[in-house]
Amino acid sequence: MTITDSLDLLLAEIDLLKAELQLQAPEIDRVLQQNLDIAYTHDSTALEGGSLTLPETDMVIRNGLMLPGKPMAENLTVLNHYQAMQFVREQAAEQNLLSAGALQKLHIMLSRGLQHQTGGAYRNQPAKLINDQMAPPADQIPQLLEEHLHWLNLEGPFLHPLLFAAEAHFRLLSLQPFQNNNGLCARLLMNLIFLGEDYPVLNIAAYRTVRSDYIAAFNAGQTGKPLAWQLFIAKQALLNGQDLLRRLQ
Repeated sequence: MTITDSLDLLLAEIDLLKAELQLQAPEIDRVLQQNLDIAYTHDSTALEGGSLTLPETDMVIRNGLMLPGKPMAENLTVLNHYQAMQFVREQAAEQNLLSAGALQKLHIMLSRGLQHQTGGAYRNQPAKLINDQMAPPADQIPQLLEEHLHWLNLEGPFLHPLLFAAEAHFRLLSLQPFQNNNGLCARLLMNLIFLGEDYPVLNIAAYRTVRSDYIAAFNAGQTGKPLAWQLFIAKQALLNGQDLLRRLQ
């Protein structure tokens, strides 16, 4: 079986799983949705180096408590991310077009109380990608981001939603438009698209092996092997959907 066949099979499984989830629960109850968003917040911030455990993340979000012994920045990061995820859910429900303004608003939300002076502002310094390669020069960001968003709005809707979401994620990671929080933004953008098509949250677990696979898949995409990236994202989507189905049964 070729990698293309494997991807096609995964996409078919994901679509069947989506249909089964919608039969089991046309609407996810609020408690389960909150649990999913807390777990997603924990994993996404942990992928960026955050040290809060899942129970600690849960405590900060549910109670608004700043945990003693943990950096204030980490407490604020998980609170900001959870709130940004609620914004993503609202935007997905409204089926809004992707825009630089929406991305900047996401970044402002993620930066609240932290790097508020740079929230929503494009970087003006060199940056590295998650595979340690250099990102495009800062002075090219406005034009490249405009081109990416134009492509996503024009061509993306004709792709399978998983491939559309994966491409949006990949392009933002490849550009690194902001000085910080680019990984968080890229994964939120991915979920904005995926949730907008009524699929469940697409979470990438923060386990060391998964993070290594994430970086390897991104590196493959950077070197002209997009199927490796798409296959990685599809596998994560399938795992998330299967986990959600188990919770509903």
